[in-house]
Amino acid sequence: MLIITIASAYLLEIIYTHAFTTGFSRNKTQYVVQLKEAHIDYIFLGSSRVENNIDCELVTQLTGKSCINLGLQGSLANDSAALLQILKDHKVTYEKVFFQLDYAVNYDSYAPAFLSSIAPYQNTDLLSSEFKKQVHTPAMQLPFVRYAANDKMIGFREVLLQLYKKPTNIDFTNGFLARDHVGSKLKGSLPTEISDANQGVNWLRKSEPNHLILYTAPYCKNASNRNIFVKKLEEAYPQVISFIDLFDQTDTYFADCGHLNRNGASGFTRILVEELLLNENSN
Repeated sequence: MLIITIASAYLLEIIYTHAFTTGFSRNKTQYVVQLKEAHIDYIFLGSSRVENNIDCELVTQLTGKSCINLGLQGSLANDSAALLQILKDHKVTYEKVFFQLDYAVNYDSYAPAFLSSIAPYQNTDLLSSEFKKQVHTPAMQLPFVRYAANDKMIGFREVLLQLYKKPTNIDFTNGFLARDHVGSKLKGSLPTEISDANQGVNWLRKSEPNHLILYTAPYCKNASNRNIFVKKLEEAYPQVISFIDLFDQTDTYFADCGHLNRNGASGFTRILVEELLLNENSN
């Protein structure tokens, strides 16, 4: 029984790893891991406040330059730093990196969903040895353990979808995911203290002193503690460009208090491009 169990674990390890490394992408982490020796002019990193708010197709239309939205739902700053590290390791070049900065800097860790999405590549040469050390979990080196431990994201169902090359509703060459409803729902309140010691943000600032732009996307005017929050954020990170009150007079641009809908994303993308890219290029 022991021999059968070990043999089965190795066999499943091979099958699952093959499914996630065949070149077909069903999430942004896969897309980044498999992207090599490319050039992308503008890279947007962050959470759902990037994924839902920045339309890279529109950025390209307005600037004539390539753009990718690598925002991840529920992402933390360390996840974004990790994605950029993978791109650098794979010799992907870029002109500017935009990171959406908000209260998530108070959480100095990797999001569980990101660790799950990166797990299939921990025993492959698709990740550098330096990066593997950063997200190293000893038990994950054992055959099939990381798949069993992360069954929800990289389990049997996802393996079948990978093997059958079932596409998702996101075009990864763009990365934008629109919300089509209008609302101002608010969960909780914004923090009144901001950490300036987030490892992911500090790595981004140190690694990209000439290419990094920190900004904060709009929140609705009903966000509790908003004024205190943005003041503390600007004190901790003086480089941040705040668009937090940009749409205070346009409530219909929000899907909820922290995310823009399709019309809001289009409006915000246009303003961001005009203020941070077109004006700079004209100077």
